[in-house]
Formats: sequence, structure tokens, C-alpha cells
Amino acid sequence: MSTRNVTMVVDRKHAEENELGFAADPCHFSDKSYVNMYLHHDGYPEWQGVQLANWCHTNGRQDGSSMAAKLVHDMYYDSCYLYQDHQHIDHHYTYIIWTGKPDIWISCWDQYSNRNVFVLKPEKIISKYMKDMEYTDFANGEIRYESTMTNAARTIVDLLQS
Repeated sequence: MSTRNVTMVVDRKHAEENELGFAADPCHFSDKSYVNMYLHHDGYPEWQGVQLANWCHTNGRQDGSSMAAKLVHDMYYDSCYLYQDHQHIDHHYTYIIWTGKPDIWISCWDQYSNRNVFVLKPEKIISKYMKDMEYTDFANGEIRYESTMTNAARTIVDLLQS
């Protein structure tokens, strides 16, 4: 069984307008998100939470639209889809990357239990959830699609691109 998840990128000014702030249900921000990126696998905090935190260390920006475009590029793999609204697809976790100021925050919402799992800065997610797994090395230019490809698939892609 897959742990399906959606990642949103939202300007933090919208959280400031909600009494629960970053911990609010993502449905309050569905019309404010720059992207609703669905990933079919590994959505639990120990994987996707850490992946997003690692990614934010390398790609943190204040501009949400730029960050959303880079996120889709770097996180894409065969079971990745974009939706108009995060509520249109069944998934377990919704992550929101909060942009608009230099200090990036990430929240995680459990859709099944209807509760906030965490609101943390990337370094706190890493220290709390990181396990002994082979995460994508975003800091050295790796993207998720390349990290999941087999050597044979890389060879085919390289041949097609040359």
C-alpha cells in the first residue's frame, strides 16, 4: 500500500489571516496554493517530510511561484500528478511549504485523522524524523526522478537526450 501525499506551496501571509496559522487545515488555503503536487508513494513524515526539508535547505526562496516550479521539477517521478485542488485526490498527508519570508516553515496535515502532525522549520524536521534511508541529495544537484532510475534507465535516457 502506498502512502499518498500532496505538497502545496502557500505564501505565509495567508496563514497569518487564520487563527490556527500554519497548523490550520489545508482546505483553508486550497485556493491560495501555487501548486498541488500529488505523489503516490512514501508520503509519511520520515520520508516525504525529510525530503521536503532537505529540498528547502537547497532551494529555499521567498517567491512561492518560483519555488513551486522548482519543486515540481525536482520531485517529479512517474507517479507524480498536479491537481487544481488538493481535496480532489485521496491522500494521507498534505504538506505545505510556507513561503514569503526568509525563514521557511513546513506543515504536515493528516487527512485521515483530520489533525496537524507538525509545523516545523526544515532543520527540526530533519532532526526529528530523519532515519537511515537514502534520501535524494538535492544539495548536490540530484533530483528525485534521477535518484529512482535504474542504471539501465539512465543509459536509455542519456541516449535519447544525445
